[in-house]
Amino acid sequence: MYLDDPVHALAAVTHAAPYDYYRRLAAGPPLSFDARLNCWLATGVAGVQAVLEHADCRVRPTGMAVPENLVGTSCGAIFAELVRMNEGARHTVPKQVLARVLGQVDLVRLHQSTLQIAHDHIPGNAVDLHNAMFELPLFAMAGLLGFAPAQWPQLAAWTRDFVACLSPLSNSDQLAGAQLAAASLLQRFQLLLREPVPDSLLANLIGLLSQTCEATAGLVGNAVLALRAHGVLCAQLSADPALWPAMLREVSRHDPSIHNTRRYTACPVEIGGLALPAGQMILVVLASACHDAAAYAEPGRFMLQRPLVPVPGYGHGRHACPGQQLAQTMAAACMQAWCETLAAMPLRWSYQPSLNARIPVFMPGDVS
Repeated sequence: MYLDDPVHALAAVTHAAPYDYYRRLAAGPPLSFDARLNCWLATGVAGVQAVLEHADCRVRPTGMAVPENLVGTSCGAIFAELVRMNEGARHTVPKQVLARVLGQVDLVRLHQSTLQIAHDHIPGNAVDLHNAMFELPLFAMAGLLGFAPAQWPQLAAWTRDFVACLSPLSNSDQLAGAQLAAASLLQRFQLLLREPVPDSLLANLIGLLSQTCEATAGLVGNAVLALRAHGVLCAQLSADPALWPAMLREVSRHDPSIHNTRRYTACPVEIGGLALPAGQMILVVLASACHDAAAYAEPGRFMLQRPLVPVPGYGHGRHACPGQQLAQTMAAACMQAWCETLAAMPLRWSYQPSLNARIPVFMPGDVS
């Protein structure tokens, strides 16, 4: 371990500069045991893809479709239906339908509508920016789902409360707030649809908002940091707005929102010549794959002109995120609208406590 390394892969998520550490993980064996975390790590492109592709490496532990603290609650009922949090026969069709519907979204129109919303909500200071990076993508998604603009702020507030149930770091007050938000979101979607629909559909519509919330906020926030770190970017992007999609793709690779995910062995498995027992948790270190020199030339450099290859932070294969293009489009529109304002805004930042999501918390004042 190097002196400035994170103490382990979970601590890397909110470490100030974790990427040398991730590059060293990527250069090592694809699968290794971490005694400090008492679990296996899948690292680099080879390790990440091998685990995500393996049919017996599941999203949830066997017999535990819902986290114990959510069993019997409104949040638990929603969690059990989410196609991103579960897999198996009853989730296959909803997953296919969701992917097909999201694939048919007109991204040009989504960019234009999000750009207009972002122009109407330009943040005036660091606190505004911190709230806007959560709210604006949620406003855009709510509009896409058919909610009227007057409903967007309340939907965004409920969604920000609801996502607390997805984090093991949430306290009892946050979990109680998540239950109230879940009930309110279910009611609001029922009113929107105006007819009885399966619980799985309602849950996954809420899932669209919850996925949009933190992952896209992290993408926007990390894009802000990229602009701050690379002074020529703002002028370059202002002169050629067609570069914004490339900029957000490189942010997703260089400083991704989601650093890791977990898989659980449903039976004894062999991966890369290593035998793992049933019930073993594997921490899939997506961010190490984003910095794998075998896949990306000079992975430590922020480069707009890179080949169009899949970004590991959005998953892989059957576990690829179907909303990737939507998130990139909404984040690019927000950044395009706010670029010049952000360049002059005094900012300090830390990172929101999390075991997997890298989300800046912006505060007034310049970093010394």
